Amino acid sequence: MVSICRPDQSDEIHQEILAIEEEIFRELGLHFRTMDMPVEDLGAPAYRKFDIEAWMPSREDFGEISSVSNCTDYQSRRLGIRYKENGENHFAHTLNGTAVAVPRILLAILENFQQKDGRVIIPEVLHPFTFGIKEILPKKQTTD
Repeated sequence: MVSICRPDQSDEIHQEILAIEEEIFRELGLHFRTMDMPVEDLGAPAYRKFDIEAWMPSREDFGEISSVSNCTDYQSRRLGIRYKENGENHFAHTLNGTAVAVPRILLAILENFQQKDGRVIIPEVLHPFTFGIKEILPKKQTTD
């Protein structure tokens, strides 16, 4: 997700993008946490960044599945993105959010919804997109 906005809007939009991402993971039924990242963990463009991490049983730890960054005017200065207000040009603020990092979210779903018998229960919110498939069955073992 990307937003280009006026500086006075960027903090509010940052929170809106974060809320959208958290809603996605909540609806998927994942156990996740949101981390307000410290300054020393930010890349050069980011003024503020939130990482969303899901519990990953294979790691016995949380792993990042998404992030949301407010880059203020860093990117717009490099790209020349401006807006005009009261006859004056100003640099816009840019924000971006991963939304869903497909490989990482698939890993989180597979690990968190796998049953003892090897089946993986597909989260209900995804059922409209799985053509009626509600679980993934393990590969049948063959004897040689």
